[in-house]
Amino acid sequence: MLGWGAAATVAVAEAPRPDTVPVPAGRFQQGSAREPDAPPRTVSLPAFHIDRHEVTVADFARFVSEGGYRDTRHWSTAGREWLASHPEGAGADARAAGRAGDHPVVAVTLFEAEAYCAWAGGRLPTEAEWERAACGTDGRRFPWGDSEEVAAAWYAGGKFGSLQRVATVPAHDQAAGLHSPTGTLHMAGNVWEWTADRYHARDWGGTGTDAPRSTADTPWHVLRGGSFMNLPSYSTCRHREPARPDRTAFTVGFRCVRDSL
Repeated sequence: MLGWGAAATVAVAEAPRPDTVPVPAGRFQQGSAREPDAPPRTVSLPAFHIDRHEVTVADFARFVSEGGYRDTRHWSTAGREWLASHPEGAGADARAAGRAGDHPVVAVTLFEAEAYCAWAGGRLPTEAEWERAACGTDGRRFPWGDSEEVAAAWYAGGKFGSLQRVATVPAHDQAAGLHSPTGTLHMAGNVWEWTADRYHARDWGGTGTDAPRSTADTPWHVLRGGSFMNLPSYSTCRHREPARPDRTAFTVGFRCVRDSL
């Protein structure tokens, strides 16, 4: 099977206009006392737009076919260093195997996700932006509300409900009322989503040994949202998961944000 970069041309065409939802500027409480590595804090964010859906297999295939791996203008410095030893991507065969075009693309590294978002005119969301878009401002536990049964039945591969499915849900599937307060879909329980932030267990608040630490000295980045392979407790609005930027997995995808359209 050919890798994703094998058929790519050098010229990168204009990216498709994404389906996004606006998130207004304002303050909200990020984090939760339930999460030991994310104590609550008040965050103020400017307005932004976020993709309504996860980036799909078909979306990513266009990025590849139009030269995404050959033209390095959209890659970060660290991404270009990684690309030098992975010219066709790390998870090419895994992404292509048995995945319908409307499912979220998976097995993408942070570097590939960053490059796609830059090509599409955006960037990866910060943790605060992801959480605000996923959960709104009312303190709900999941994007759709507080029901763990919804997560158990619809996501989690159906392992804890009646669907008995171990797979992703199509990114555009709007069944079961799974919209977040902002109108985004599948921000929790389908695939983990890369964020732009690095991870420390004591990123936020506190004093003494709990004091904030610089995140510049860690290679770990933050994944959000849980996946179809996880218990519902991993799919809450505030659960954080560390991952190295070169990680690839069938359970990891992403979406992009834009400062303005």
